[in-house]
Amino acid sequence: MKLKKRSLALSALTLATALAVTACGGNNTASNNGSNTRSNTGSEQSTNTSTSKEDKVKLTMFIWAGSNQDVVPKEVVAKYVAAHPNVEVTFEESSNSVMYPKMVAGKQADPNNPIVNFGYFNADASAKGLKDDMWESLDPSIVTNLADIPEQYHQADNKGIVWGISSFSLVYNKDLVKTPPTSWNDLWDNEQFKGKVALWDYMFYPVISPLIAVKGNELGATYDNPEPAFKFWGDHSSQIQTLVTSNDQLKSLLDSGDALIAPFSAQVAQTWIDGGSPLAVAYPKEGAISFPYSLQIVKGSTPEQARVANEIINELISADALTRYAEETGTPFTSTKATVPDKYKNDPSFSAEVQSKGINPDWSKMAEDSSKWKELWDRLVKTNL
Repeated sequence: MKLKKRSLALSALTLATALAVTACGGNNTASNNGSNTRSNTGSEQSTNTSTSKEDKVKLTMFIWAGSNQDVVPKEVVAKYVAAHPNVEVTFEESSNSVMYPKMVAGKQADPNNPIVNFGYFNADASAKGLKDDMWESLDPSIVTNLADIPEQYHQADNKGIVWGISSFSLVYNKDLVKTPPTSWNDLWDNEQFKGKVALWDYMFYPVISPLIAVKGNELGATYDNPEPAFKFWGDHSSQIQTLVTSNDQLKSLLDSGDALIAPFSAQVAQTWIDGGSPLAVAYPKEGAISFPYSLQIVKGSTPEQARVANEIINELISADALTRYAEETGTPFTSTKATVPDKYKNDPSFSAEVQSKGINPDWSKMAEDSSKWKELWDRLVKTNL
């Protein structure tokens, strides 16, 4: 991800203050979006029957599926639509690893008719989007709450805003794991997890980045030369139980014990734990992976769609919305005005010290070489499963 000065610089996070806490572009309508996971908040909330369908500004918003990730965006959008009956917003609920390739295909098919107009994107998708010229600049005159987020979290040319930072750590089944993990090495060199590790398919930062950070010098693996890391995982494929593509799939595997451990977001895992899952989170001694989250507008949206997206994003990064998002999902935020919920006051994820020791993947390099990394994964890892 390229932020101002082209670097995220998370190793120097100032969270001590920051933690003080198919798009309806052009002529599409909700009826041809083609997803059975969408809900139409616009038609549900609008009570102004005098507003004609032709006058409506229609958008599709991308949100993450599961783990309470939908609660706050749907609340904010519902409130906005109630006050703006000429606006209709539908949702695409999925993961970035599934949605982003669809966005690229959509842009190639028709750059003026994006699959989604705006939404939540993780560091990997955000960096790829910068490379692929996917993002429209935010309008600071509309997104006035940008002022509450330190400059280091602003994308170059305002092409998105980092509103939160998750920590990718080790999530495991505490009822079935006799000795809790303490290191990233436990993923590939621990007999109790043999055949019981769940990894994300085509999500390389929780798989390759820790390996480069921990064993890169030994293997000769770098972001410029990742092949030794992929080969290492191919040689240790007996550790892998399965590859997953969604949060719900991973949760089911860990809850049942079919998988015992996975590299995953500590914040999402905490919502599972709060809901009764027999899981625990271990922060590796080498550091968790610092994982930024952004809100961005997709290029190709009409001016009216972009205006509405800017207005909704402004509400989403307000202190109240980010505080509530933290309450629902346990996600640390970058706003200096949001408040850490009481239940997370002692959560390491909200600690400036823990964040400052995080592993920071080279998001830009991974985005630049994404096709190469995918080929290495298919050839050296997946063929061995």
